[in-house]
Amino acid sequence: MEVIVIGCGAAGLAALRTLHLSGIHAIGLEASDRIGGRINTVDFGEKAVDIGAAWCHGEKDNKVFELANPHGLLGKPDPDTNWYLLSNGEQVPEENALSILKALDTEIEKADKYSKLSISECIRNAAKTNEALTKDAKLSESFIEWFERNNHLGGQDDPKKGKSLRGLVEHKPCEGEPLMHWKGRGYKSILDVLLNRYPDPSKELPLDIHLNKEVEHINWGSTEPPFRFNSNPVQIRCTDGTMYSADSCIVTVSVGVLKERHEKLFFPPLPAEKVNAIENLQMCVLDKIYIEFEKPWWPNTPGKFTILWRDEDKALFTGEEAWVSEIFGLWTVDCQPNILLAWVYGKGAEAMENQSVENVKAGVEKLFSKVLKNFEVSPIKNIIRSQWSSNPLTRGSYSYRSVVLEENGGSAAILSEPLDRGDRFPTICFAGEATSHERHNAVHGAVESGIREAERLIKNYDLYN
Repeated sequence: MEVIVIGCGAAGLAALRTLHLSGIHAIGLEASDRIGGRINTVDFGEKAVDIGAAWCHGEKDNKVFELANPHGLLGKPDPDTNWYLLSNGEQVPEENALSILKALDTEIEKADKYSKLSISECIRNAAKTNEALTKDAKLSESFIEWFERNNHLGGQDDPKKGKSLRGLVEHKPCEGEPLMHWKGRGYKSILDVLLNRYPDPSKELPLDIHLNKEVEHINWGSTEPPFRFNSNPVQIRCTDGTMYSADSCIVTVSVGVLKERHEKLFFPPLPAEKVNAIENLQMCVLDKIYIEFEKPWWPNTPGKFTILWRDEDKALFTGEEAWVSEIFGLWTVDCQPNILLAWVYGKGAEAMENQSVENVKAGVEKLFSKVLKNFEVSPIKNIIRSQWSSNPLTRGSYSYRSVVLEENGGSAAILSEPLDRGDRFPTICFAGEATSHERHNAVHGAVESGIREAERLIKNYDLYN
């Protein structure tokens, strides 16, 4: 049996590992010049930072935790300090902030999760009636906007594309510490564990991974020329002209890539229910800007600055600087004493990605001059940022359930269903975080999905042989 795995991120590596350990030969095709996908650890500052996935979210029933924890790779954060800052630099009393945040959480908790409303619609409706939110409507509006960005709720242009309330039911967070860090080594640690090169590099699995192999066509249902070069039912062509064939294929590319390419990528075309799921699942755009300073200037570590924008301060950032007013938080970084992480979301993130590094730095410096004017901020030494939306191999950060998905009946479960050629043997399988039934948007969901599809093929191979 021969299997092709398209994409060598967390899902693809988990699938390749599982197949290899079962004795099935598999080839991994990775379009990039590196493995990892949306796991991208780079050297910056004194150690490493994660441009993509950064934390292990939870412990119980978490595949990443189960793989990494026995090696002592994970650390739990210390309690942090929160500063709630208006965009003019004034600090909001913690008591006021917590009252508003509690009201927002309460409204979501009591909402009808099957109402086909977005989470944003839920809290914005509540802002008109909830006493804690109407008490200071202007401040509440700033917090609601921050809440939408901090929780990546979507629907900025179209409420139908916002995160659905039902998605809160479908998603099952893992119990335990939600923000375990990698002790300065970065999330690439899990790649080393999956490949068996940690803790002993000499025991690395000899997985057959081909880099710089961008797949442009998957023929899974036709034996007509020009793709008929042997009897294997799956025939794959890469952009460099390389051809591969296999009995089955596991596709692990992101929903963002599937949205953009599925019509040209697959022949025969995908069935309508699969296309419906792809088109109506959404991709969040969440970006990071890591800022290295000459020395730390914030009062406490770990700490978080919550930025609450006022309309009059947004007006100070116009034109190409407008994205700056969508930065919603500054976090200290575990094991990196001189670095802060700035978060930017949605349209602001997309706009930031189109700016030069020099312009991004200038925008951050202007932000600091307004929001952090009551702190003695030391000079910026260096910055590095992510660009997940403009990356043609990702087209976003992670997937989520939208209102339009609920209305049209799509789901991660439908996306995860394999395709066959009438013989019920899985010909095209789908993995990746978007296909995880309960753990979508996280690396542990991606790992889980890769193992799931590899085990599906192993089981069917045993049945047919």
